[in-house]
Amino acid sequence: MYVLYNSFGFKGIYILTLIMSGLITGMFFTSLLRHKNGMILSFLVTIFVVYVSQGVFAARNQIFSFLIFELEIYCLNGLLERGKKRYFWYLILLAFLLVSFHDTVYPLFFLMMMPYLAEIILKKIFKLENSEKLQYSNFVNTKYLWILLVLAIGIGFLTPIFGTAYTNLIFCVSGVSSDFISELQPVNLISSLPIMIVTFLVISILCFTKTKVKVKDLLFSFGFIIFSLIAGRNIYFLFLIGMIFITNIITDFINTYIEEKEQILKKLEKSIVFIMVICSFTLIFSIRKFSKQLSREYVNGLQYPIDATEWILGNDDYKNMRIWTHFNWGSYLELKGIKVFIDSRSGMYTEEENKGCTVLADWLSINNGKGDYEKIFEKYNITHVLLSDDDLIKKYISKDENYKLIYEDSLYSLYERK
Repeated sequence: MYVLYNSFGFKGIYILTLIMSGLITGMFFTSLLRHKNGMILSFLVTIFVVYVSQGVFAARNQIFSFLIFELEIYCLNGLLERGKKRYFWYLILLAFLLVSFHDTVYPLFFLMMMPYLAEIILKKIFKLENSEKLQYSNFVNTKYLWILLVLAIGIGFLTPIFGTAYTNLIFCVSGVSSDFISELQPVNLISSLPIMIVTFLVISILCFTKTKVKVKDLLFSFGFIIFSLIAGRNIYFLFLIGMIFITNIITDFINTYIEEKEQILKKLEKSIVFIMVICSFTLIFSIRKFSKQLSREYVNGLQYPIDATEWILGNDDYKNMRIWTHFNWGSYLELKGIKVFIDSRSGMYTEEENKGCTVLADWLSINNGKGDYEKIFEKYNITHVLLSDDDLIKKYISKDENYKLIYEDSLYSLYERK
């Protein structure tokens, strides 16, 4: 990201995001086809998943980690269902890549293995057989899965700070951050229409039809549904990973009840007209979106204090300023070389990750109007306060004689603390 920005600016990062988003979508579509779900169903599911997962396609670590997770599922199926031993080495490589790109989510590398391991244990130890509703897979190379599990545990310690791959996720979900960051908070099933639709569909197929499903697909489906309800950020796992297995269940349902339409679907899939319509629609939509995004400003002046930042940079003494800023603005000011009180990497500012650090808690107390701002500013030796008109604290500071207004525009104000 750093090299791209220095070489090509925001456009370079934007194009990288497009490429990675295309790879994520393409890998998802390929995984569906590998499970013999049919081109039409795979296409419709992919469109649905891309629509409900728009938030994941951003220039953040997740555009690498989600692709790695999809490749992991693809390789696990190749190792266990297709019996290709080379996928074992691919999985080792993926573990190295994940712990390097996004170590916070590294424990989820093991989560992807759990349904496979559970099915193996249920089938071999308890000697369970296929039932009227459930079907067990004929996995091969199962010993390699256990070896992978052991090796992946060791790979998780290959981080610059020992053990962070196993502690960051815990700190992230258990600290102060989860109190106000929406993506870390639990999800209400009723308020999330996509999750509710998927859950209703899976339960309906299992309870009210004669469809026989694989245990692995069942475990993945309900596992990711529950996982998505624990925190908002997990919704993307349900759709970009879990939907691969939910689509398997849908396919089993179609094959059970709509066998006579199989030939019609195959003919449609091979139709040149169908392919041309889909390609044309995708191309036109993509070009319109791309041209629109390429011509827009990448930093929104309504969300970031652009003019105020330029004014601060014009001040000869700005490097000695200690500025109290909003949680969401810190990244932009840092991009411009200005030291800030806090930025959106919330975990760094908590006691869970840095002993004795209460920056996030102090920022929250001021932002919510519950803390003594003067006492907290004194604690951190704050010299300036950058505020928007919506900040609750501005109502107090604008009338406080200890603060002098030195810059103001239509949205933002900068006060000097005497």
